[in-house]
Amino acid sequence: MNVTDIKGAAGITNIERTKAEGTDDFRCLFSGMVQEKLNSLTETLEEMNARRQEVKELRDQQNFTETVRHVLPDGTILVREYVDGKLDSSYRKKPHMKDVPDENQPLPRALDGTVLESQIKMKQVPTVRVFEDFAGQ
Repeated sequence: MNVTDIKGAAGITNIERTKAEGTDDFRCLFSGMVQEKLNSLTETLEEMNARRQEVKELRDQQNFTETVRHVLPDGTILVREYVDGKLDSSYRKKPHMKDVPDENQPLPRALDGTVLESQIKMKQVPTVRVFEDFAGQ
């Protein structure tokens, strides 16, 4: 029913007429607001996409890789690589070993008391080449 229909109708009170006019005013106001939102929807979507792109670029800039090396007591180097603070890979690099005489073993001697160099017990110890091991990674 339109307001013009209500005004011409017999037996309608002023309160009902005021309600009908107020409803039409509200309807016009609400439809105007909805139309404004629909018109600005494209602009709002473009702004959202631009902000989403900015956030993505900032996240890409924050990605970093960190390499941590630990020298263990036996000379092994433990290498851990972290990407964005999370462990990505881990491996051990064994040290270079060399033979040295074992000081805890008795020296083999000939019957005349001379030391037999070829029969000395040997043990392997790590050769520490810190700069080569760290620079080679």
